[in-house]
Amino acid sequence: MNWILTKYTVKNFVLIFLATLIILTLVVGLFDLIELLRQAAKGETAGFFDALTMAALKAPQMMHIILPFVVLLSGMIFCLIFNRSSELIVMRAVGLSIWNILSPLAIVVVLIGLLDTMVFSPVTAWTARRYERMEERLGFTHSTPMVWSEDGFLLREQVSEDGKTQVLRASQIIQEKKAVFLKNISVFELSNAGALIRQTEGTKASLSRGVLRVEDAFVLDPVAEKSTTVPVCEFETELSLDRILEKFDDPQTMSFWRFHRFIEFLKESGFSTAQHTMYYHELIAFPAFLLSMLLIAVAVTVSSGNRQGRTFIKVLLSIAMGFLLYFISRITNVLGLSGSLPYALAAWGPSLICIPLCLSALLHLEDG
Repeated sequence: MNWILTKYTVKNFVLIFLATLIILTLVVGLFDLIELLRQAAKGETAGFFDALTMAALKAPQMMHIILPFVVLLSGMIFCLIFNRSSELIVMRAVGLSIWNILSPLAIVVVLIGLLDTMVFSPVTAWTARRYERMEERLGFTHSTPMVWSEDGFLLREQVSEDGKTQVLRASQIIQEKKAVFLKNISVFELSNAGALIRQTEGTKASLSRGVLRVEDAFVLDPVAEKSTTVPVCEFETELSLDRILEKFDDPQTMSFWRFHRFIEFLKESGFSTAQHTMYYHELIAFPAFLLSMLLIAVAVTVSSGNRQGRTFIKVLLSIAMGFLLYFISRITNVLGLSGSLPYALAAWGPSLICIPLCLSALLHLEDG
C-alpha cells in the first residue's frame, strides 16, 4: 500500500513540476523574445528567427534561475490540490504520517537538483556560450570576441578600418599587481580577405596601455618567405586587464565539471577566483536549496482547510517566504564574494538554516 501511494504522489508531483516549469519558462522566454526583437529592430543584421534562436539558447540558463521558484510553486500546488480533494486527509487517516508523504517528494527534488548541477549544467554552459557568440555576431554587444579555456585564450580583433585583423593566442596570462604578462604568445596578422600577412611568436610578452610588447620575437613573413628575430615587437590591441577580468565575471558559461581545473588555472595566473569559487559552491549546494523551497511550500500549505481566504493567505505566505530565502541567499553570496564569509558557509548557510526550521514546523504540525 505504501509503495502504491508513493508512486501515486511522486507521479502527480512530477507532472505538476513539469507543467509549472514549462509554463514559467515560456512566460520568461516570451519576455526575452520581446526584448530581443526590440534590439533586432534597431539594426538590420538580425531577424525574427535570429531572435527566436537566441531566446531558445537562453532558455536553459533561465530554467536554472527559476528552478527554485518552480519547486516552491509545485510543492504549493501539490499540497493545495491534495487538500482540496481530501487525499492528504485520507492518506493520513490510513496511518501515513507527513514524513511518509514528504520523503518521496524530497528525494525527487534532490535528484532534480543533482541532475541540474551535474547533467544539465554542461548543456546550459554550451547554450550560454552560443548565445554570447550570436550577440557579438549580430551586433547586440560591441565587445571583441575572446575565448578562454584552461589552455589559454584566443582573441580576434579588427585593427584598421580597411578590415585588417589580428588574432592573439597565449597559453597563459599572469597578473602581478597591475601588470599583465603573457606566455607563449602568437600574433597572426590577417588581411581583409583573411590571408596571413605576418606571424609573430614569442615566449613572453607584456601588456600595458593598449600596447602588447613581445620580447625576443620570431617574425615569419609568408609573402617574402623569410623569418627574422627582433628584440621587441609591439602591437596595438584592445586587450586590457579590465577586459580580461570582465570575461571572468560570467561563470554561468562554464560546465560544472570544468570549474575545479579552471579555478586552479586562475590561481596559477594570479587572478581572483572569488566569482567562480562562489558559483561552484552554489552549484554544489543547489539540491539543498531546492529542498528548502519544497519544505517551505509543504510546511505552509500541507495543513487541512479549504476556505478560500485561508488558502489565499497560505499562497501569499509561501511565496513571501520563498522570496525571503532567495533574498537571503543573494546577501550571503555577496558576503562570500567580499570574503566576509567562507564560500561553503555562504552557499550552504541559507539552506542549513531553513531546512531545520521547516522540519521543526512540520514536526509540530504532525505530533503537536
